[in-house]
Amino acid sequence: MGKFTEAIRKAAEKRIERVEKKEEFKPYVIRTVSDSKIDPHVVTYFDPTSPISEQYRTLRTNLQALDKANPPKVLAITSAIHGEGKTITSINMAITFAHDLNNKSILLVDADLRKGNLTKALGLKADKGFADILTDGTTVEDSLLSIDIKNLHILPVGNKPNNPAELMGSAKMRQFISEVRKQYDYVFFDCPPVIPVTDASVLAHQCDGALMILQAGRTQKGIISHAQDRMSQAKVKVLGYVMTNIEYHIPEYIYRYL
Repeated sequence: MGKFTEAIRKAAEKRIERVEKKEEFKPYVIRTVSDSKIDPHVVTYFDPTSPISEQYRTLRTNLQALDKANPPKVLAITSAIHGEGKTITSINMAITFAHDLNNKSILLVDADLRKGNLTKALGLKADKGFADILTDGTTVEDSLLSIDIKNLHILPVGNKPNNPAELMGSAKMRQFISEVRKQYDYVFFDCPPVIPVTDASVLAHQCDGALMILQAGRTQKGIISHAQDRMSQAKVKVLGYVMTNIEYHIPEYIYRYL
């Protein structure tokens, strides 16, 4: 908790400095493709050589450096509360891994069985997906979607169930993780937030680790501590914290704890 508290204190100080210098700051203009339905904040898709995309490469490098012999390959990406840029960060991370590691296979799963909107952010439509795999025997292969990145597969949320928390801890969930771990080099779960529901903690406990997405200027220290306690109680291995800016959904500060 010492490192965590100190990191949050430093982040708060830097946020204050940014607010004081706000008038000097010129927002980064994200380049878009006119006929694309993909959310323009998916900057790694539209402008993979931009400085912002480079921040995601830094995050990828940090994650792989945690254990070079056996880097985490099944990751849960969550946040304390809704609206912290979690889904956009998940998409940008998955695309970065796919671009930089073009000989590796990447799976991005919409694991928010309550309010999942990953497919909307990617301009995709689906009538089945992750939830259907866990409930009615739908296969992974029949549920996959893709954008024009050959080694990246998208698994939409599908038909949202009535018992998401129960499904996250089910035998089918464990079977699913075992299956995709064998089929893919890296798997990213875009999870629901930690505080409102238990789903994320239950799923993250079964992954190699979790990233917590925080939002500069919005996520209060008490909320962060509450989320940290939830993850700790579920024995989740938190690999690090990514702070995003609500206006641009872009990681500005990346903290990694070894």
